[in-house]
Amino acid sequence: MDGIYLRALIPLLAERTKGTALKRVGMSSSHTMSLEFRKGWLHLHGKPDKPGVWWTGNASVTTPVSPSWEHHLTGAVLEDVCQQGSDRVLELRFKERTPYDRGGTTLVFEATGRNSNIILVRRDDARILACLRKVLSRVNRYRSVSPGAVYTPPPASGIPPEEWGSDKVSELLAGTVTARTLYSTLEGVGPASAKAIINHSPDTAATVAELGRKLCMGEFQPWQSEFGKLPVPLGKGMPILSPLAPPEVEETPGEKRQYKPAASELESVLRKRIKTEKKKLSSSETSLERLQLPEVLRLYGNLILTGKSSLRKGMTEAVLHDWEGNPVNIPLKQSMNPAENAGRYFRKAGKIHLERDRLEKRIENSRGLLLDLNNMLAGAQEMADEEAALILEKLRKRQSPQQGGPMEFILQGGWRCLAGRNATGNDRLTFKIAARDDIWLHARGVAGAHVIIRRDGRAENPSAAALEQAAQIAAENSSSNGVIPVDWTLVKYVRRIKGGGPGQVTYSREKTVFAEV
Repeated sequence: MDGIYLRALIPLLAERTKGTALKRVGMSSSHTMSLEFRKGWLHLHGKPDKPGVWWTGNASVTTPVSPSWEHHLTGAVLEDVCQQGSDRVLELRFKERTPYDRGGTTLVFEATGRNSNIILVRRDDARILACLRKVLSRVNRYRSVSPGAVYTPPPASGIPPEEWGSDKVSELLAGTVTARTLYSTLEGVGPASAKAIINHSPDTAATVAELGRKLCMGEFQPWQSEFGKLPVPLGKGMPILSPLAPPEVEETPGEKRQYKPAASELESVLRKRIKTEKKKLSSSETSLERLQLPEVLRLYGNLILTGKSSLRKGMTEAVLHDWEGNPVNIPLKQSMNPAENAGRYFRKAGKIHLERDRLEKRIENSRGLLLDLNNMLAGAQEMADEEAALILEKLRKRQSPQQGGPMEFILQGGWRCLAGRNATGNDRLTFKIAARDDIWLHARGVAGAHVIIRRDGRAENPSAAALEQAAQIAAENSSSNGVIPVDWTLVKYVRRIKGGGPGQVTYSREKTVFAEV
């Protein structure tokens, strides 16, 4: 979406919405904020690289994830519709609805390509009340976007239209001018409008000066594209046939289907879920293949006891001979003496059938879930948008923190990583779900999630890269920021604090890595 085309939409938006109270706010997809006014619904689609704006008579929406949207906007009167300069940033300014609003709120729609976002800002102190996507300082050095932070507008994209007729711009556009030169120099001009300017007249500087004058006078109307029938697209991948009309997507010549934001978002969500589930299935199948037979583990234990006189604590491997004289390489724990290493193998032999049953059940569940997800994906495009919105809401509820289950990640090398969502979840994860030899991580000295790297029957240790990924998860789910020390140790060295609350622990034999948030 180019800024100068957004500027042409503002009078239409103001005509339909200005001075009226917002009746309802909801989500028609996880990237689409839908606002109901007296005359219809305004949809702001903030998906990265595919921002768009359209208007419909009715809509099927779900409740926003954050209650702040409804608390501050429902019933608020829209007093102004404006734009930040001529850039791709739309502002809907609402009057104060509650004393907490302190001067009113502004709904900021940043249709800025891959950085697209929708942000609710309190005007009095520019505090962010809610946002569609959090942007941390480690991702964007110029600014961060999260509730409670001070809102900083995106930097201006170039020279404003008021100066397009100046000598400075004429000098910059002298000679051969490319589309890249235009959209990297002029505020609000993107690739689509830059090509249109170049194709409009051989005198690019004169065209730019006239366009700047019309923008300032409010006389600009989008030019026709080279096809002669459709206007230049106002949203990437979403051309619209008339200002503020819902986009249509042409599949085959002569056949068009209505763009359905919830159904399209459901497709994207299902593809991600399928990809994640395939990784889990592959990890479980690999772990099952690597499980050793109980008789082999018992043989290791017996050989260690037989040859313990030649072994000592601190060894990582022993080469012993079985009853037929064949050499056998046996991995050892450095922290254990020979008797303890033998006992470890006997315990694993007694429990290996439980691990095998658990992995087989997980593989069966993953295959069934993949079948269901693929069937749902096959029918998503033909699904009614209302049905797709309901399915999206169910998926969000299933993954919401209130459900209490640990968050799950896949690290480099296929290692599974679990993170607690709250104090109770931390306690359950560490002392009920995790195995004694799993790796436990926590940001040092601050409140945060317990993070577990599951071994799932694997004999080797995770790589340094996988450990750093898990440390990053622990840091991001802690109450601190900056460079954070993250301690890690084995679960068996973690103990509950006597008399402490859920999730309060002490631990020993830890090592430390650092992560930055």
